Parts: sequence; structure tokens; C-alpha cells
Amino acid sequence: ILAGHLASALDMEDEINNSVYKDYLDEKNWPNDIEPEIFKTITQFLGTLIEDTQKHRKIIAVLIEKYGSDD
Repeated sequence: ILAGHLASALDMEDEINNSVYKDYLDEKNWPNDIEPEIFKTITQFLGTLIEDTQKHRKIIAVLIEKYGSDD
């Protein structure tokens, strides 16, 4: 059961990082009239969230390595 939960957590982190945040980094996904300074601020915050998500992924990977086997 624990291995399944950890795998699900890893999948969620991947989904957030590879889909949600990266989609918002693409200026084409924003209104055409967004001010450049606003977009720059948004991408800076998203960069922080992406870095945090990568840290979360590493933590979960360590937990999987340590506790993820069914042995």
C-alpha cells in the first residue's frame, strides 16, 4: 500500500511540474495584452514552484527507495 501511495505522489509531482507549471511558462497561454513585467513576475514565481516540485520529487524518490518495496 505504501509503495502505491508513494508512486501516486511521484506521479502528482510529475504532472504538476510537466503540465501545469510549464504550460503557464508559455506566454502564448496568457492573454495577448499581458504586461511584460507582470509576465516576468509570474514566471519568476513559477520558477520557484518548479524548483520546489523538483525537490519534492527527489524526497519522494528517496522514500520510494527506502520504503517502496513490498518485501
